Amino acid sequence: MFRGVRAVPWILVFAAARVLWEHWNRVDERDRAAAAKILGDSKGMPHKMSEQQRREIVDIARRVDAVSLGRDLADAASPIPLPGLKSKKPGSK
Repeated sequence: MFRGVRAVPWILVFAAARVLWEHWNRVDERDRAAAAKILGDSKGMPHKMSEQQRREIVDIARRVDAVSLGRDLADAASPIPLPGLKSKKPGSK
């Protein structure tokens, strides 16, 4: 019944979840609260959101640094360290 479950590289799933959590915490606290409320009320289903709520979710998503997120996810998934791939934390030089 659960044959496919064993095939999932769970360490990669957890590494991706950690990276996503780090980037979620970089989002402004008010934006996180607004997104959590909208997604909680709609249970994450776009058809249960108003047009204004959908626009607000898109605006919040656009404020996430997608390039940095992509680099960090690629670095987490790579079996070997790739030079220059890891993005810098905000505020670090």
